[in-house]
Amino acid sequence: MNAKTLVNVAKDPKTLVPKLKTRVARMHFVPDEVALKLLYSARMGKRLNLDNPTTFNEKLQWLKLHDRNPLYTTLVDKYAVKQWVAERIGEEYVIPTYGVWKSFDEIDLDALPEQFVLKCTHDSGGLAICRDRAHFDEKAAKERIERSLRRNYYWSKREWPYKNVPPRVIAEQYLEPDPMTGDLFDYKVFTFGGRACCVQVDYERFTNHRRTLNEREWERLPFTTRYSTDPLREISRPDELDRLFGFAEELAREVGAPANLRVDFYCRDEGMKFGEMIFYHGTGLGEFIPDKWDGVLGSWVDLPWGGVFVAKEAAIWLKNTAFCNSTELTDYKFMSFDGEVRCVFTCTSRAKNDLRVDFFDLSWNHLPFERHYPNADVVPSRPKSLDSMIKAAETLSKNIPFVRVDFYDGPHRPLFGEMTFYPGAGFEEFAPEYWDEVFGSWITLNSMI
Repeated sequence: MNAKTLVNVAKDPKTLVPKLKTRVARMHFVPDEVALKLLYSARMGKRLNLDNPTTFNEKLQWLKLHDRNPLYTTLVDKYAVKQWVAERIGEEYVIPTYGVWKSFDEIDLDALPEQFVLKCTHDSGGLAICRDRAHFDEKAAKERIERSLRRNYYWSKREWPYKNVPPRVIAEQYLEPDPMTGDLFDYKVFTFGGRACCVQVDYERFTNHRRTLNEREWERLPFTTRYSTDPLREISRPDELDRLFGFAEELAREVGAPANLRVDFYCRDEGMKFGEMIFYHGTGLGEFIPDKWDGVLGSWVDLPWGGVFVAKEAAIWLKNTAFCNSTELTDYKFMSFDGEVRCVFTCTSRAKNDLRVDFFDLSWNHLPFERHYPNADVVPSRPKSLDSMIKAAETLSKNIPFVRVDFYDGPHRPLFGEMTFYPGAGFEEFAPEYWDEVFGSWITLNSMI
């Protein structure tokens, strides 16, 4: 700890434990889940519930651990994301870039215009703004940029998409504030499963940072996060609001409609400009005022797999159900082809060493064939969480030509079993045999050749 921190701890010893938790969480040998629990406890003052997350902040921590779409790394890269966005909504909506470099010393500042912004591509907060070249503090800018270039932002709050973003610095166009208000309004659209539900407006960022939140019809929401709202200032509805929501939803769909994605824009007289994409608003450690809205927004986040993979709850349930009581345990196996579940089969009577297998379509109609094992004497009933299991299997199997995804129908949610790429090693017969060809027609090999 530095001298200032030690002085603060001496004044208020209760701050020592949170500071120690934060320091341990940032050590590279600490696993992500342990680090997140330490950070959450230190910042929020309570235990992080990853087994059954309910609040917005808890669910963002869960998503850090389990929603690992590799595209996210491109989208948090402040240089790479520009091309990705331009290809989808148009280059005119992207802030122009003057150059990209690996170090500050590579930048030819004399070649840049009178006003510009230097921004690191791999972190948050690594920027320097030049509003007037005559008063630009080049030394301070270099110190700030180089300090950012040396750090890996991932270790700070375990936001894994940042881990492999190459550290670079870009120079981009400086956006002039609104001449009427002297402010640059930053519109942050919150999408949930691809649906834009509300927008946060940040203003007075470099003087007395304020923010307000509004729903789609521009009614002000009765809460804020971290920064207060100016109750005497009414933020006007932007003319571009409908297009802003439309673009946010279009980009979210292109990403795959993640459980939560924030898409930021600036709206000015000359048009709308894309800002950035954020997957973990406030790093999942944000303060809600009043606190109940942490739970309200949490209810808007639909976790991809309805909760957790096999954790403590699953292990206890499986042990008590299948092994202690020798009760029938049905295994549901989803045959998924490039993200599309075509059918599901059940495995029953395992406890009796008399395995039975039954195939069903997605409406739970029994399919008229057998594969290696006979059908059950009594047709298995439709599981209560079938729809959730289908959704989870399709999420897990996206961009995979074929994979079988297995679940148990747990007491509160589906419980993940395993993923199998070659069921029966590809040697189990179908009866009648033509169903082998039916299944084969569902596998597309073009992309593999």
